[in-house]
Amino acid sequence: MIQNKFNILKGLTMVCILIATFFLPLKTSLSNIGLIGLVVTTLLSFGLNGFRKNGKLGFFLLFSPMVFFLPLLWGWMYSPLKADAFHELSKYVFLGLTPLFLFRKDIEAGTFRKYASYGLLAGSFLSGLILLVVNFYNFSQTSYPPHWLLNHTFTSFNFLEPLSGMHPIYMGMYFALALSILFFTPIKLPKILKVFAFIIFSLSIVFLASRIIYGVLVLLVLLYLIHNLSFKTFAVLLTGVLVLGVLGFSTLQKTYLYQKTVNGTLWELQENVGTYNTNQSMRVDSRWSRWQVAVDLIKEKPILGYGGGTENEVLLEEYQRRDMKSSVENEYNAHNQFLGFWLRFGVVGSLLMLVYFFRNAITAFRYQNLLFLSFLTILFWSLMVENVLDRNMGINFVALFGTLFYAEFLAKESKDLADETTS
Repeated sequence: MIQNKFNILKGLTMVCILIATFFLPLKTSLSNIGLIGLVVTTLLSFGLNGFRKNGKLGFFLLFSPMVFFLPLLWGWMYSPLKADAFHELSKYVFLGLTPLFLFRKDIEAGTFRKYASYGLLAGSFLSGLILLVVNFYNFSQTSYPPHWLLNHTFTSFNFLEPLSGMHPIYMGMYFALALSILFFTPIKLPKILKVFAFIIFSLSIVFLASRIIYGVLVLLVLLYLIHNLSFKTFAVLLTGVLVLGVLGFSTLQKTYLYQKTVNGTLWELQENVGTYNTNQSMRVDSRWSRWQVAVDLIKEKPILGYGGGTENEVLLEEYQRRDMKSSVENEYNAHNQFLGFWLRFGVVGSLLMLVYFFRNAITAFRYQNLLFLSFLTILFWSLMVENVLDRNMGINFVALFGTLFYAEFLAKESKDLADETTS
């Protein structure tokens, strides 16, 4: 009877992991349900099985997703906006609760990885297929020339319209990690299905028109090719890509994707306030200008920051003072999670994030875990241009996969210790 309860609980946990990861690219609210279920089954597991002491407490606090939750606790204490700080704390709560999975006795890291990987692959494949079919159908109903498929009408938020509420950077994170799972895990899928999935994920990323995800995609593909191909094959393939790029450059230059990726990036990295970017119908402010505002505010309170829930408040006040009308109207945050954390929680808040990436990157290299390295790459560069953790789309992603990869680190560490003991 007791064994049946254990099996049912494990089965429910696996279903929750599947729901949480499958619906990440489809519907965030349904992903939330899976994550809530994962937390509840974890707490029930503690009641039935007790806790497993797993690794050092300091490592758990610093190198699991818990590190992104901790600053909110002290930021709430001295925040002048207690209600906003508490709302922020409740929104981030999955980053503090999901890592408790690491203390479960009944489920191993490999099982977590298997179900999370299949869930994200299936959800990303289905969402990408839906988006591409709708996009190509819409294009087929027009008389535009072929290169118009890469213009604004069929890319970015317009491409994501069938999945209302989704954002290009978050969707790009899901597709990029799904690609990494194809690249760097021995997942049991027919080869033809892997090739088809690669095409779906890659094409979907192209239509997302997210510059940072383009860069991440290039890094992931290079990592895969360097790891799997000989230098000669790699050189031939790279030459072929460059030749195709040169031949198609004149056509590509006419597209919105080119304008946004090249000219738009240059514009974003300069101090532009109230000028035109790729959209000539409205004046906007560049990311660099907003970053500069954040940096200037940080200089005034570099140690403790302004407290939890204050980022938008202090930024909007400064935007108004500098006549940054677009940033005020859109109520923009810093669009950089490191600056956002420093602004709210002081230098320690931002340093904790950097330590998380530095130490975990060393771990990924040490154990040759290319999937973990891919996750860190995807997350780091996304955080550089977006407050990823201010939305459930980002929180769920980090809570789930950050916990998964830390669980794998613990499993490897335990194995190493066991090998040392027996040798």
